[in-house]
Parts: sequence; C-alpha cells; structure tokens
Amino acid sequence: MDGKIGLIGAISTLIGIMVGAAIFILLGPLAAQTGPSLTLAFLLGAIPALFGSVYYMQLGSIYPSSGGSYIFASRLLNPTLGVLAGFFMVFAGVGAIGMLALGFINYLSFYFTNIPVIPIAFLIILFFFFINFLGIRFANKLQVFMVVWMVLALLIFIIFGFLHQQSAEFVEFDKGPFLRNGVSGLLMAAVLSFYSYAGYGIVTEIGGEIKNPQKNTPLAIIISLVTVALIYMGVSYICTSIVPIDEFIGFSASIPMTASLFLPNWVVDLIAVGGFLAIFTTLNAIMLVIPQELAVMGNEGVISKLFTKKHKKFGTPYISLVLISIVPMILIIFGISETVFATMTIAGLLISGLIMGVSALKIFKKAGQEYEHAVIKIPKPLLITFSILGIISSFLFTVLAILDAPVVGGLAIVLVVFTTIYSRKKNLSILSSTNLNDGIDIKN
Repeated sequence: MDGKIGLIGAISTLIGIMVGAAIFILLGPLAAQTGPSLTLAFLLGAIPALFGSVYYMQLGSIYPSSGGSYIFASRLLNPTLGVLAGFFMVFAGVGAIGMLALGFINYLSFYFTNIPVIPIAFLIILFFFFINFLGIRFANKLQVFMVVWMVLALLIFIIFGFLHQQSAEFVEFDKGPFLRNGVSGLLMAAVLSFYSYAGYGIVTEIGGEIKNPQKNTPLAIIISLVTVALIYMGVSYICTSIVPIDEFIGFSASIPMTASLFLPNWVVDLIAVGGFLAIFTTLNAIMLVIPQELAVMGNEGVISKLFTKKHKKFGTPYISLVLISIVPMILIIFGISETVFATMTIAGLLISGLIMGVSALKIFKKAGQEYEHAVIKIPKPLLITFSILGIISSFLFTVLAILDAPVVGGLAIVLVVFTTIYSRKKNLSILSSTNLNDGIDIKN
C-alpha cells in the first residue's frame, strides 16, 4: 500500500505547524499591544507569509522533492547556500521542539502546579520521537486526527462566541480605542502575529513523501494559509469583542478562559484539550518534516551518509530523528529559555525563506524548462514581485526577531561561518556538481 501523504495529510501538517499553543495562551499580550485592532494585526501579519507562499508554491511545483530548502537553493543558487538553507531549517526545527516542549509545560501549569520542567519536557519529546519512529504514515494519521479536533474546537469557539455576541443577554461594553497604542502598537502586534504563520512553507520539506506533489504541495500551502488566517482573525475578534480588553490582557489561557463566559464547562474542556493538541500537532509535524532535510543532504553527500539510514520496517530516517530530538534536550538542560527557542524557530524559518526567495528569482534563468512544464505556473512578473517582497519582509522580520533575542543572532552568525568553512573544507561545489541535475526524490 502507498504510504505517501495525500492532500488532506499535507494540509493537516501545515495547519498543525501554524496553529500552535500561542493562540491559546498569548492572545492577551498581543491585545495589550494593539487592543480591539488585534484582528487587523493578524491580517497584516499574514502578508509576509502570502508573499512567501507564492514562491514556495512555484518552487514546490518545479522541484517536488523532500528536503525542499536544500534542493531549491542547491539547484538554483549553489550547494553552499543549499546546505545553509537546510541547516537553518534544522536550526528552526530544534528551536521549535524546545519551545513546544517548554510551552506544553507552561500550558499544563495553568491546570496543575509544581510541574517538574526537565523530566516532563523530555517525556513529551521522547513520546513524539517514538510516534515518528513508527513511520511517516502512522505519524500523519495521528496528525490528521489531532488537527481535526483542534480546528473543530476553534470553530466551536468562533461560532458560539458570535452567537453569544448577538444574543439578548450579551452586555455591550466600552472596548476602548481601536488602536490602543497607535499605529506603532498595531505594527508591533502584526510582527508578533507573523510568528503564527512562520511555518507556511515547511511542507516543501516532505515534497517527496506527498502524492502528486506538483499539484498537492501548492494547494496545501494556499488552503492552509487561508484557513489559518481566517481562524486567527475569527478567534481574535471573538476574544476582543466579548471581554473588555483590560480584563482580557490578564488571561493566562486566552481561549479557554474566554470560552468559559459563554459555553458549558464540558465544551470548555474540549477546547482546552485543543490547546494541548495545538502543541502536539506542531511538535509532531516538526519531527515528521525536519529529518527529511538531513536525509536528503546525506543522500547527496554534502553531509554524512549516516543521516540517510532508514529503519527497514518503518522507513524512518532514524539517525536524523535522534539528532533533532537530542539537541533540544541538551539545550533545555543548559537552561535555554522558551523565548530563545521561539526566536531560533522564527529566525531559522525566515532566513531559510529569504534564501528561497532569492532562489525563486533564478527560476527563469536556471529552470526555465521545468517552469514551463510545471503544474502551477505563476506569471513571471507576479513571481518576481512577490519574491522581492518576500525577501525584504523576511529580512526585516529576521532583524526584529533577533533584536528581541540577540543570542540567536550570535548563533545564526556562528552557523553561517561554520557552513562557509565546512563548504570550503568539503569542497561542496565539486562534491555536489554531479548531483544538481540528478533525480531529487528520496524513496522509502
């Protein structure tokens, strides 16, 4: 039986990555920045993702491969930038795993006190390590189930919140100024809300594991991005229209605490479980996707062939999976904070996305024939415009993210220097030259 992922599975992977625990916990701090205009902030925050999604769709249709970041950059730019893009994707994955493990504990602490941080963080990472060790098909089935539950929980919240707002028992209140802290507050909230969309292109990392990837990868990106943007806008509208802003800002679990105002306790509990699943879907998707990047680079000889080793029964690149599980555990032991992990994720995804934007500008020169035969063919002027806008927005958002956690900027510089030295030592331009026009799919 074909173990590849269909369109629904690809959409579930992307929605699972983008809809994280932050929306269940951190809407309050975002509302503190901008007030009732929070819905607009989420709309503005989606704009850089919209730019990037255009060239990710085109790249995914031309090169339907696993390890998309490495493949796109190595084919269209050079092997060194391909490795750098791949390493930054792994950098983002390590950050995401650490952030989500600690985020799970923070969300759990809303319901329970005195939780041991390191043991619980390790347990959650190990749990999803074993889930993904059982193979991409099993992990994706679980992903679909969890995403369906999470999305239904959020839709229930939005629909019944709107009905409550329209009901006779709803008491109107002064919402305060639409722009609580002016335009600057709105823009800062928009930058922070972009964090919620940052994984929009990550499905290209498993292009080789998707059925009919030339068609399904671009469809998954656009359907997921639109769905997530509508969910974020709907949730933020309900929260800021039902609860006075000053009260809502203090909510430690934004959605469950708001839901308790108009829904019975058992439904609130179902929504609260959706918060846990938001963490689980993102963590599961990251551990499903990132090992493929290492496996592809190993297959092409730019890193050790050890990373290509797959379990005979489950087809899992287990060395890669072990690496991305152990590194965040070590960093947690050394006391890396949730904020630093989060900034690692954003910086890694944005820098990799910036390289993808530059790669997209080379499509017409280096992959003109593949472009002409692609299932998705975005008009040249539109693709160039969106690629340039994506590069600019990715750069600006990267700078803002690093300013928030300078240590991540230091780590990023170290990674760039290491990759440059590694590239020269390995002479990647020669090592990879025979691979650049070879088949790009990694088979199970």
